[in-house]
Amino acid sequence: MAPATISRQQQATHKKPAASAAVEPAPSVLDRHAFMFGLTLLSAALQSLIFAPISIWPVAFVALVPWLIVVGGARRAPWVYFYSFIGGTAFFFLKMRWMYLTTGWGLLALSLYLAAYYPLVACPLRHTIRRRRWPLAITAPVIWVGSEMIRATAMSGFPWFFLSHSLYGVRVLIQISDLFGAYAVSFLVVAINGAIADYLLSRMHLAGEPGHGVQPRPIKTSIAFAAIALIATITYGVVQLNRGTISDGPKVVTIQGDYLMSIDGEEADDREKKTTYFAMLQDAASQQADLYLLPETPWIMYLNPEARNYNTILPASPEAFRFFNQFATEHHTYLVTGSASLENTPYDLLATSHRYNSATTFHPDGREPDRYDKVHLVYFGETIPFRFGRFRWLYLWFNRMMPFNENGESEYSLFPGTEFKVVAMTPPSQPQKTYHFGTPICYEDVMPYVSREFVGGGSNVKRADFLLNISNDGWFGRGVQQAQHLAICVFRAVENRVGIVRAVNTGVSGFIDPDGTIHDVVKGDPSKNWPRQCGYSTSHVRVDSRYSLYSRVGDWFGWVCALLWAIVFIDYWVFRARA
Repeated sequence: MAPATISRQQQATHKKPAASAAVEPAPSVLDRHAFMFGLTLLSAALQSLIFAPISIWPVAFVALVPWLIVVGGARRAPWVYFYSFIGGTAFFFLKMRWMYLTTGWGLLALSLYLAAYYPLVACPLRHTIRRRRWPLAITAPVIWVGSEMIRATAMSGFPWFFLSHSLYGVRVLIQISDLFGAYAVSFLVVAINGAIADYLLSRMHLAGEPGHGVQPRPIKTSIAFAAIALIATITYGVVQLNRGTISDGPKVVTIQGDYLMSIDGEEADDREKKTTYFAMLQDAASQQADLYLLPETPWIMYLNPEARNYNTILPASPEAFRFFNQFATEHHTYLVTGSASLENTPYDLLATSHRYNSATTFHPDGREPDRYDKVHLVYFGETIPFRFGRFRWLYLWFNRMMPFNENGESEYSLFPGTEFKVVAMTPPSQPQKTYHFGTPICYEDVMPYVSREFVGGGSNVKRADFLLNISNDGWFGRGVQQAQHLAICVFRAVENRVGIVRAVNTGVSGFIDPDGTIHDVVKGDPSKNWPRQCGYSTSHVRVDSRYSLYSRVGDWFGWVCALLWAIVFIDYWVFRARA
């Protein structure tokens, strides 16, 4: 047959293949659902091992690697995001199971919300791996820390399970927190994970999307960056740990009760708790301490002048006030305890009374106690959002759902305080010195900005020499939550270079030095006729002459990472639009 008579069908069979078809990658083993699901769950399992109370901290440096390989190696993006979400849900649901005792639905809702950050991180990371080919040791920590920053701020904030918290016991690696906060330690952890993932992705020779595969990877740059970050962190940590700026402050006794709390009823009534705490205080008086510290709301009592004079509200309040005040004056000491405060506001059209979660400080001279009202209230635990304003209908709907609200009509929401109040004290054992302290209440020691506001708040002067954290962890049983809470509090001490004394009902009470050292933890005293782990511990709270960069400038490092995370997202969408 002559060439001119070749049919169109035959011509089509002789055409050269399209350029795009020539580089179409072969399916990867990571495209199999079993591998994507398995590696993502492996990463979730490894992350569950690094946090307290298990605390196998070296695993933190490889915990994200299986997930990062799926993010960079699998071609089908929707499945990558789906399995990332599933893995995140499994991790948070497992590690926050202590919430189930208080609210099962709350545990599920919070786990799903936090898990959503995994696909939101995976998307820009895939873009940097498969299109831009930027070093994972740089892009992964920036994007991850940006997500931690948003998680610590959005919806009142939940800065729990930062990767940095896994290293709370490795003092040399957490000293950089006084520069950039706990976010700096998370940055280091993810940088090492990113460098390892970069190396493995290059060795696996995974095919990427047409025209922009995952190879070649900038392996030398990635490994060099992670190595420099690690060496610099260790060097800085060694220098800071040998500065010699820490000294003994006031002598403090921290007192710990052990009473579980519940929505339907408490394990012990207020009278039993009051009797036990009074007995522990009397026993601890022999320590001749400068300050005695009790947990948040040891039992329900109002100690502010207006409320304690109304015996019909809480009959135990006047008795508790007299006991604490007399103890402080007789033993010439300071006493700090959690309490409630009530102020009547009959001319307020929105609320006829304001209730607060407070820390009350009694003085050795017997004057009217100082009071700090908790500023950062916990959503759905202490306050319901949208209480006032145009969205009040949402508040009423949420309020009726709350287990605390028996008839659906009562308003148990507290009011937030208006200032981070610092109290001055002259210790009887050091009459020539004056110290200042703040009292973050319960969850406030988890929020980085609260401790910073007490200590510096961006000013040029260090306002507080140490912090007293009073908390009530009896809502969550006797399990893993208490150890996790302590681990987070360690970073508040290092970030702001202050000693912290913790008094926690059903928790971990003790002392944290400005370099992160934990000591003199309350163990309970089996020789006493006190229930379970009730007891006290005595030590000097340590003070530090350093005024940290973090206390001065705050979370700018985290916000820069959040901004860069947003920029990478924009770059991703611009690239998609042009393609």
